Amino acid sequence: MRALALLFLLLMVWVCPYPCSEPFDTETGLSLHQNVCEYVNAHDTKMDAALTARNERKRRKKEQKEAAATAAAAATAALQLGPDPEPDVLQDLGLAADEEMPYREPEPEHREETPPPAVTSTGRPVRAKRLTWKLLQQLPPPPIEFEEQVPLPEPDVEEPASPVPSESEYRWKAVRTVKNSFGMFREYPELPTHDPDQSISLADQSNIPAPTPLSGSVSENSRLSPLTAPVESAPVSAAIPSFGPFKNSTVFGFMNWMWSGSVMKSIAECTRLIDFLKSDSFKKEDLQDFDLKAETAKFDKYLGGSRVATALGDVSGAKDGWNEVEVKIEVPDGKKRSDSDPLPTFSVPGLHFRNLTQTVKSTLQDRSARFFHYLPFRHYWQPAAAAAQRIYDEIYSSEAFIDAHEKLQRQPREPGCSLERVVAALMFWSDSTHLANFGTASLWPLYLFFGNQSKWVRGKPRAGACHHVAYMPKLPDDFFDWFRGETGHAPSADVLTHCCRELMHAIWKLLLDGEFLEACKHGIVIECPDGVSRRFYPRIFTYSADYPEKVLLATIRNLGKCPCPRCLVTKEQLDQVGTARDDKIRVNSQRVDDTHRQSYIERARNWIYCKAHVIKSTKVEGLLNAKSWVPTTNAVSAVAEYGSSIFTMLVVDFMHEFELGVWKAIFTHLIRILMANGGNAVQELNERYRMVPTFGKGTIRRFSNNASAMKKLAARNFEDLLQCALPVFEDLLDDEYAEYDGYIQDLLFSLAYWHALAKLRLHTSTTIGTLKEITKQLFRQLRHFTKKVCTAFTTRELPREEAARGRRNAKKAAAAKAAGKAPPKTPAGGNKIKLFNMLTYKGHSLGDYVRTILFFGTVDSYSTQPGELEHKRVKAYYARTNKNDAVGQITQLERREAALLKISREQKEAEKNAANIPPVAAIPEKRKRTTAGSKPAKKILPSLDFAESESLPYTPPEFHYHISQSRNFHFNLTFWLSENLGDPALKDFRSKLQEHLISRLLHPTWSGNGHEFSPQQRNQLLIVNDRIYRHKVLRVNYTSYDVRRGQDSMNPRTQADIMTLAPKDATDGHPFSYARILGVFHCDVVHNNNGTLTSPVPMSFLWVRRFRLDRSFKGGFKRKRLHRIEFLPDSDPDAFGFVDPDEVIRGAHLIPAFAFGPTEPVIETSLARKPDELDDWKYHYVNFFVDRDMFMRYLGGGVGHYQVEVPDDEADQPDLPDDDEDPAGGEQDLPTDDPPPPDEDSDDDGNEDEDEDEDEGEGEDEEEEEEEEEEEEEEEDLGPEDGEDGFEDLTVQLGYDAL
Repeated sequence: MRALALLFLLLMVWVCPYPCSEPFDTETGLSLHQNVCEYVNAHDTKMDAALTARNERKRRKKEQKEAAATAAAAATAALQLGPDPEPDVLQDLGLAADEEMPYREPEPEHREETPPPAVTSTGRPVRAKRLTWKLLQQLPPPPIEFEEQVPLPEPDVEEPASPVPSESEYRWKAVRTVKNSFGMFREYPELPTHDPDQSISLADQSNIPAPTPLSGSVSENSRLSPLTAPVESAPVSAAIPSFGPFKNSTVFGFMNWMWSGSVMKSIAECTRLIDFLKSDSFKKEDLQDFDLKAETAKFDKYLGGSRVATALGDVSGAKDGWNEVEVKIEVPDGKKRSDSDPLPTFSVPGLHFRNLTQTVKSTLQDRSARFFHYLPFRHYWQPAAAAAQRIYDEIYSSEAFIDAHEKLQRQPREPGCSLERVVAALMFWSDSTHLANFGTASLWPLYLFFGNQSKWVRGKPRAGACHHVAYMPKLPDDFFDWFRGETGHAPSADVLTHCCRELMHAIWKLLLDGEFLEACKHGIVIECPDGVSRRFYPRIFTYSADYPEKVLLATIRNLGKCPCPRCLVTKEQLDQVGTARDDKIRVNSQRVDDTHRQSYIERARNWIYCKAHVIKSTKVEGLLNAKSWVPTTNAVSAVAEYGSSIFTMLVVDFMHEFELGVWKAIFTHLIRILMANGGNAVQELNERYRMVPTFGKGTIRRFSNNASAMKKLAARNFEDLLQCALPVFEDLLDDEYAEYDGYIQDLLFSLAYWHALAKLRLHTSTTIGTLKEITKQLFRQLRHFTKKVCTAFTTRELPREEAARGRRNAKKAAAAKAAGKAPPKTPAGGNKIKLFNMLTYKGHSLGDYVRTILFFGTVDSYSTQPGELEHKRVKAYYARTNKNDAVGQITQLERREAALLKISREQKEAEKNAANIPPVAAIPEKRKRTTAGSKPAKKILPSLDFAESESLPYTPPEFHYHISQSRNFHFNLTFWLSENLGDPALKDFRSKLQEHLISRLLHPTWSGNGHEFSPQQRNQLLIVNDRIYRHKVLRVNYTSYDVRRGQDSMNPRTQADIMTLAPKDATDGHPFSYARILGVFHCDVVHNNNGTLTSPVPMSFLWVRRFRLDRSFKGGFKRKRLHRIEFLPDSDPDAFGFVDPDEVIRGAHLIPAFAFGPTEPVIETSLARKPDELDDWKYHYVNFFVDRDMFMRYLGGGVGHYQVEVPDDEADQPDLPDDDEDPAGGEQDLPTDDPPPPDEDSDDDGNEDEDEDEDEGEGEDEEEEEEEEEEEEEEEDLGPEDGEDGFEDLTVQLGYDAL
């Protein structure tokens, strides 16, 4: 066949049509001749008439289509948008449920082009065609456009010269944008004066790893901005405007290399230095008088970094620089005194902080603020032929921002000021962290983010969006000596706890100084980067912290009778989440920081400090204990009148409350159940987790250790355990407990369902309603699990829990000894019986997520995870210090790094030579040739070994897929097929490949891989040199549910599973098809069309093994099961085939159905399996919980998705009954009114009830154990799912490559 084709090519002659008939040897020669041939170019009247008639028919057809489209649009234009779903949820927030939704003109119906006629030369039915997935999905839209504004007629009545605004004068004008291709539009209160999204690019809307810029340069329009350097720190000399305090580029380059980048000078760091030495910026003569120590001291002076330890109130140093002061706290000493007598105070040294007002000023003046949003808006989504829904995502489009904006516009203006008034949304985060693996070095940082900035920038450490504003000290050890000297005895545990609260609020009293309160009241006039002056009003929106810090900030008792910092739910009611009683408590019994509460606290403080009552005396407890108040004045109350109260600021904490809280507790108890079950259940669980395949770049990582041991697991590890739990826990219980396996599977599904919904980065009204409903279902199942499943097993402590209990007891004994008390009783040895506990604050907090998302936006905006990532920065600073006054040195390093980064980026902007993105085409590589005498060739596998070098440069987000065009690794198709003769995977390989390629060649935009062409037609497709090229990786870009571009990377060895749209004629009703990649190939093809050979065309294709849906099993959300699939039998003609990369939607995460085991081993080996595999898993589960985008593809309703309906069959068994609801509404269980204050003249000596309440001990121990274990976990390291690819290489991640 090959010889015939070559003979045909040699005899081929190109001839000019009759009557010219002149022959030519090449097609090019014929083409040049026909340009001047008088016969070819002669005028043909018949042809002209035929063309005229054809054009007339096309014109009439086009007019008919336009008329039909216009009529359809007119018929639907009268449709009004429906109401926003879930009005009851909006009413819970106090929002107007009957608010008029915006009306939008619907777009004309999109009509798809009719596919080309099917080829039926074989007589077989032709598979129905549709557009390829590449054309069905859309790219994120370009910048928004506003509707044409019709100016209102100006009134003739003269307005007063100085009008006094009133609440009735402010009106939301509802200025709307044009609906984009996804149906999204915005509604502003007025036409914005600044729109940062006008400059947004596709790269800004992409989560695809960006290429490393040459020399670390950053484009001028980059949204990754440095930490702001001081704007008023020192005058900059006009002679050296480009390098700040440095003499020249050489000095700046060495200082930048020294004080930025990685702590450990690795190969990458040395490469940075070498690149600088080879650049034009380096001049050897500039180093003649260079002194690194002197230059560093000069740099610190320039930054105003000299820290002066002063008394409180005597603050010195640069306005935006760091200051160090002592913090004074009032300490109860148990002595009576009059109200006028001074209270004993203790000075806590080592508070390092930056002035909040100056930090806000410098940030808003920095160039990074050109991407800040100054005006809020409401975001809507209106899918085709459906009502509009509200979108919840960013802080600046949340009801919290809108509410703050409206309140600001309604207050009187400053006299003589007509500037635009803008809310500066402040978001705080704090948590203590260890600085070293050994020793006691720790740091308690306070970070500041701005809600005006997009969360997609705030969430990345390299963006520099996190501002360090304070490093807070803890109570020092010498406090014990001071207290013993004042009172004659050691401080009790209650005194120490009270002093810790006093310290926290003394620090905040210093931070919220008079200057900041003045700015909150009267605003700050700032000239923005766009040259427009505006008046900014700081407002504190959120404070992200774990539970121990929440109770410190809220000034409530840790795990008291009312443990929630947001409402007055009691401990006994913590398990009633989702019931009517619980909802009523959350709405009607919210915590309020009013004068009534403050008066009770002041009275209690007077009894403690002046009348010598102990902190937990009967009198004080009678006043405060009912609502878990503590005798500490809340410093954050000073800003309550300018925004939310401290109780509203303390937002939910997804990482600690669910991943390290509820889910960790449930997973731990499931391990206890498996231990009680006996046998090899725990070992089987560990083995199954180790066999779970990985997915994505860190989305699902390899479970290398025993999952049941839970050693050194971070939040992301527990997230992975949940997302893969359903197949792993299936049928692990013995037959006598088999009835409980279904309950556990239902519970695990609901937990993964809730986790995926609550962690969405973009919510709609529909998903909010779904989250509200699944929260009810989840806790209904948890109560059923506690009553039915947990009682069937005698569960005991795990070994790690028993060891933790021993450490707690030792800690309590040491504390009692330090306080001079008798040590507590030592409990009996052995592991205790351990019951599942639902009465926890972390479980109760899950009921607040719906309201929090509706008010503040999605949880990733105020997650504690960005703060955990920022801890790695301060740990890097600590490694640079000499460990003497480490915190002071950290403040200097932070300022140096910020200033150097700013100078470096300003240099690159001034050069106006932004780095070029590496081309997409393959980088030329040296061809590899084998020589005589080389090693014998191994058997050619369809996959390429990872040890082989193959370039695959950056894949731009607008591409759908990317495969390397390298030609280094290839094989001869005929020889390869003969070498693997008899392999069932290679049956009809050539004919299937020809069918696939010719179908794509003739119909490139249509799908379909049916049997359309005859053997003669298939043989018209020639593979040049009969050569197939192998490749390592397939990259696929996709548009995610939140209208951003993401990327999956697949390879035949480790992550080989893909999903495509199912054929239109599929009979199983499932919208997706699944396949496993066996090889990633490309080849050059030539089409012999009636004797005319086309030019060679390179075509990429995937060789796959296909799955089919298991029809004996029903999956879906209503059935609370994953979809189950199986390989097509090898004998099926469609078991192996080819897939167009344009058809790939995403990679798929398929987990083996471990409970059903593998298939029977096969005798012969096959290229469809790995070399060491002789069998397959009988079934696989489609893990649609693997990430949020995958989850939304199966749930439906993703804003950025091409909408594909996934059938969801009804469950065989109804949901659990609502036996936990309270028909009467639970009025009797609402918190009671405040107790009457005890008689001040009573004879209480103040010495009673000094110890903890006995009934609270066990619950507190359990939650203290969880907190202790959380402290031992690793710092959170986010993967691509959370917006970061890791933080291992500070040099690259922080953008410090350039010197």
